[in-house]
Amino acid sequence: MNTVLDWLDSPAPERGIHYYRNGDWHLRDYADIASAARRTAAFLHANGVTKGVVSLLIEEPETFVPAFLGTMYAGATPSPIASPVTFGGHEAFTEHAAAVLGAATPAAVLTDAHLAPLAAAACAKAGTGTPLVLPDPAGLPDADDLAPRQAELALLQFTSGSSGTPKGVRVTGDNLTANVRAIHGWLGVTPEDSCSSWLPLYHDMGLIGTFLGSVVAQIDLWLMSPVDFIRSPARWLDCHGRHGVTITTAPNFGYGYATSRVREEELAGTDFSTWRVAMSGAERVDARVVADFTSKLAPHGFDSRALTPCYGMAETTLAVTGVRPGHGARIIRPSGPLDTGAPVSVDGSGTLGVDRPEDPAAWIASCGTPVPETAVEVVDDDGTPLPDGTFGEIRVRGTSVADGYESPDPAASAPFGDDGLRTGDAGFLLDGELYVVGRIGDSIKVRGRKVHAEDLEAALTSVPGVPPGRCAVALGNRAGRSGAVVVVEAPGDGWLDAVTGVLRSALDASVAVTVVRARRGTIPRTSSGKPRRRLLWRQAGEDALTGDVLHSTHGNDRPTAQNAPGLDGAAT
Repeated sequence: MNTVLDWLDSPAPERGIHYYRNGDWHLRDYADIASAARRTAAFLHANGVTKGVVSLLIEEPETFVPAFLGTMYAGATPSPIASPVTFGGHEAFTEHAAAVLGAATPAAVLTDAHLAPLAAAACAKAGTGTPLVLPDPAGLPDADDLAPRQAELALLQFTSGSSGTPKGVRVTGDNLTANVRAIHGWLGVTPEDSCSSWLPLYHDMGLIGTFLGSVVAQIDLWLMSPVDFIRSPARWLDCHGRHGVTITTAPNFGYGYATSRVREEELAGTDFSTWRVAMSGAERVDARVVADFTSKLAPHGFDSRALTPCYGMAETTLAVTGVRPGHGARIIRPSGPLDTGAPVSVDGSGTLGVDRPEDPAAWIASCGTPVPETAVEVVDDDGTPLPDGTFGEIRVRGTSVADGYESPDPAASAPFGDDGLRTGDAGFLLDGELYVVGRIGDSIKVRGRKVHAEDLEAALTSVPGVPPGRCAVALGNRAGRSGAVVVVEAPGDGWLDAVTGVLRSALDASVAVTVVRARRGTIPRTSSGKPRRRLLWRQAGEDALTGDVLHSTHGNDRPTAQNAPGLDGAAT
């Protein structure tokens, strides 16, 4: 059967990856990348690595690409580890990397000279020996006679999830090939297309959705690091406005960040009329953020119909559903409670990127229809399928559903059943399109209706003074009472009254509410940047959060302000 490495035999001429470094773009064509991948495979063989998992701790995209492909070519299973940049410090990263290595039990850990000391520390902590350090490209062995080998497992993709426990998703060759093919079919990728990305390559959205999707199709890929995007989001937009790139993907945060940071003069002379796919995934879509992005770029030719929200996860390799490019994405405003098994009432609808709701938290964007070879249904607590327009848990079936988790405990793969993958996400189908509300475990019942953490976060980030992406809500029950812990990484307290007002309107006096002001970086996050809400809830219960308690309600709903034990340290 076809594999994601078939292109190595005949790389497309004059196509390749444009890497952003030292303030400019540098093209490495696919023939050069194919050669570097083979030579990396030869380096692994020379060091006795011909099978098993190879954990990749490599930060620079230009080094990561041939290392990943070379590991596959060698007959081993690549398993990327998140970059140290996503963690608060080296100690936190070492703890995370050691936990991943302990779960992966790799045959080797492959790193570069820059990260070699951190890799060695993580290996020592996990007891996995000494890492292999890649030499300079000129120091890699020749690979003229090296033939490709196919591993039993194509990819071991780690996801920390909201619980913070690393889980290795077993992605087979069939899974990977099917999902890349499904993405191409959904987007209608042709040789005339090209793609841009600033997403990290250790995460499924950047790894499969942009990197592998581009190299398998042999289209040009314009690749930045996340750090480069943060420094200059205009460079990302330039890919589309000055170089004619047609496809990209980013979380909602990326579109909002570009809108706020790119100056009008930086857009002078740009033309976005060839930009036909702007995927949005990994986090909830904020219709107001997207409308502002469209408004800023529309005078330069951007078409809102390019916006294509999508839904996916590592457990399904990546893509599950997506809005068809060029169709326009629908947004709706549900009314009434969203309870499992209950019909969803809709009292408003609009178009993403065109309509700008004043209350974005009340609106949900369609994530489209299933990609090829994938089926989606919504089920009740017993796993019984529910009709269109009914709220419940999302279940996925298809060739892209992975082969469970890498774990000695068979119960770990319980969500993977004969009838499909129970995702743990709540949502509903409406006219065949999927609407995702949030994680089932990140909700509580208030007055007979479910309140989701994502909804509260969306509402709170519309409060002046609460920075986008710097607020997290953890919901749960303790001592028989529902509670909400809100952490805001912002200075001052001018936003406090508005924040407590939002919480009062969404919750009631039966819910114990705590609002914490904290320094930037306090909110624990997954490797993909999502808040680890269950860990946040646990830290709050153990008095292990650092910050100032600005508001706390108890049984009589009287607020108190304090610097609580375990919540010490002023946020400035």
